Amino acid sequence: MKICFWGEIGNAIKGSTIGGGELQMAMLGKSLALAGHEVVVIDPFINESFTSTEGIKVFHIPSWNKGLPGLRTFTHRIPSLYKLLVNTKADFYYTRMRSYLHLLSYLAAKRNNGKFIMALASDFDNAGFWKRFKYEYWPKFNPISYLSHYLINDVVYDKLKKKADYITLQHSGQRLTAKSIKGKQAIFPNIFDFRNLNSLKREPGDYIVSAGSLTMLKGVDQLYYLLEGIDRKNKVVVVGDPRDKKSRSFFDKMTMDNVVRKGRLKHAETLQTIANARALINTSKFEGFPNIFLEAWAAGVPVVSLNVNPGNVITEFGLGIYCEGSIERMKECINNKEVNAIDKTKLISFVREYHDFEKAGDRFLRILNS
Repeated sequence: MKICFWGEIGNAIKGSTIGGGELQMAMLGKSLALAGHEVVVIDPFINESFTSTEGIKVFHIPSWNKGLPGLRTFTHRIPSLYKLLVNTKADFYYTRMRSYLHLLSYLAAKRNNGKFIMALASDFDNAGFWKRFKYEYWPKFNPISYLSHYLINDVVYDKLKKKADYITLQHSGQRLTAKSIKGKQAIFPNIFDFRNLNSLKREPGDYIVSAGSLTMLKGVDQLYYLLEGIDRKNKVVVVGDPRDKKSRSFFDKMTMDNVVRKGRLKHAETLQTIANARALINTSKFEGFPNIFLEAWAAGVPVVSLNVNPGNVITEFGLGIYCEGSIERMKECINNKEVNAIDKTKLISFVREYHDFEKAGDRFLRILNS
């Protein structure tokens, strides 16, 4: 089998990740390559092509930044990317995250009699116009960026979702109605590589941790209200930095004497901070299946989540406490240290059974062959 990915994945393959979606694509590509399949990645954002230790062929696009700004999208970028996608002649073309350029992968798949795969990376990938606008775009609204980029991404993405041959879901809550799509849909959970934990030093600390970007969508306001209301005996470590002015205003008020603001850390440092915590707290308004949850559970750390319970797994498998949107319930369970009663071995077993990197390629192939 030959599969083609495109996007800002090259650095993630080398071990330097810019985001969760890129990390997931890199790990899937590695798992398939190690299973003996041919994996090609087209990354317009790297400076030179290379072949990874797993055998993944990563191609850059030399002409990506040539031409006049504004016009080069049509004169250089689209033609060059499409040509590479077509010349790859893959059996499957895999896309993830919303972008109008996925149209080129779809057209290349059709030209080569291949199959087009769309992987949902967030619950927002299934959200309607107004929900996306209210929660994702409005807090950082720029009319030029929205009309010239984000709106086009959403329109094209929604059209392609109806035409895709395969749609992979992160959890059961993302399932689409059969009438709204042409292709097959199946759950393919996010991947976690347990080797990332090998270098960690286990020194359990009596603190809870919040980790991730601080935005209104990620619930930075709810995080502030939580910190303001819990017993000061609870030490809280906040990892991440604010991404906009409104988020900055809440972040700047997190000056309680029991709160330590670490700012943005390297991935290994974030993992270390999570692994030694009593619990991971999450106040996001919306997510898909957060990588940060897997990183916590793999280290035996339960999750206390305000709004996010992907596929009801927190409740069904006893992976922490789901507060059903109640900030008062969240304060209560933290003050009472309810997570102390959770069996840590169940958390680790859950990740190994459903999300382990070693079996990811086989799980993915079962979807394509079913």
